[in-house]
Amino acid sequence: MANQLVKHSLLEVARAQVMRGKSLLEAANIRLGYSRVTADWPGDDDQRLVAERYVDEGQTVSANTPLLLISKLEPITGIVHTTEKDYASLSPGQPVSLTTDAYPTEIFYGKVDRISPVFNKTTRQARIELAIANPGLRLKPGMFIRATVDVRTIPNATLVPEMAITSRRDQTGVFIVNEKDLIVSWHQVTMGIIEDRYAQVEGNGLSGRVVILGQHLLDHGSKISIPDQKGIENNPDTSGNNK
Repeated sequence: MANQLVKHSLLEVARAQVMRGKSLLEAANIRLGYSRVTADWPGDDDQRLVAERYVDEGQTVSANTPLLLISKLEPITGIVHTTEKDYASLSPGQPVSLTTDAYPTEIFYGKVDRISPVFNKTTRQARIELAIANPGLRLKPGMFIRATVDVRTIPNATLVPEMAITSRRDQTGVFIVNEKDLIVSWHQVTMGIIEDRYAQVEGNGLSGRVVILGQHLLDHGSKISIPDQKGIENNPDTSGNNK
């Protein structure tokens, strides 16, 4: 009888040891779960790149400590800033072209993705996020970009060198050359887009050459002389005749 009681006691001890082992295993699995870090993101793609690691393996970290910077490179996000002058002309979905110093001869394409609803109090600029196609993952986070956004298209626009714009009696205009009679006529214009030393203008009778130097010496109907064409072609940056 005593032998049976001893065996029964040993069985209960063994059962208690099994329960203890299960408890220790469960606690170990919980601790293992705390040491395993996972990252989730929206979308169907199942691959991201580790752009930066903030801690080394084996380090002890506290809760909410950043461990890794995980980046999506296709499409890649570009950040530019715009002033109040151009802010109203931007909208999500507008096409964007851009260049980089790393690939100076190549043009990358994307679109405006997000536009900040507020301006920075210090710079008075708004943050614009671009979604940029990144074939071959050649564009990398941290690269400098120069972005161009077509905010407005004007078909059949009239362009004149910006130097041709002058003022008469608080009006803006240009002097048009009458090559037959060698005189100039004053034409009032409405200014539009100014880019790359040229201005888009609107007005009546805007056809022919314009005067870009010495307008202060002229008036409507003033006589002029025109240098030979060879001399003009040798100085395209000042004549404006190559545009």
